[in-house]
Amino acid sequence: MIVVREVHLSDAAAICAINREALGYDFSPEGTRAQLERIIKAPNIALFVAAEGPDVLGYVQLSDYENTYQRPLKNLITLATSPRHRRRGVGRRLLEVGESWARADGAAGVRLVTGHDREDARKFYAANGYEVRKEQTNLIKWWD
Repeated sequence: MIVVREVHLSDAAAICAINREALGYDFSPEGTRAQLERIIKAPNIALFVAAEGPDVLGYVQLSDYENTYQRPLKNLITLATSPRHRRRGVGRRLLEVGESWARADGAAGVRLVTGHDREDARKFYAANGYEVRKEQTNLIKWWD
C-alpha cells in the first residue's frame, strides 16, 4: 500500500537516488542529507514522500511564493517519482497532497517551473489542471 507522509532524514539516500535517476541531478548523498536537515527545520516548506513499506517511490517539495503583484501562492519546487514506479499514480497522489497542504496554508494556487525538454512532466501537469502562464529563462549565480 502506498502512503504519503512527511519526509524523514532517513529518506535522504532514496531522495538522492530519485534525483539522479528521475531528474539527472548528480548531487552527493551527503549534500542531499545536509539539505534535508535544512529543509526539515525551515518554516513554510513542505516535503512529502510516497512510500510503499520501506521504499520511497517519489517526493514533492513546496514552499512559499510571495510577491507584491498577486495573491499568495506556493511554489512547487520538485515533484519526482522513481522511474521504476511511474504510471502507478504516485506523482498524482503526491501532487494532490502538496496542493492540499498549499490550500490549507492559505495559498491561492500553486505555481511551478519545468524544463522545455521535460515533455512528460509538461503533459502530466497539463493533465492535472496546470496551464502555461509564460515561458521563462532560468538563471542562477553561484557564489563558489
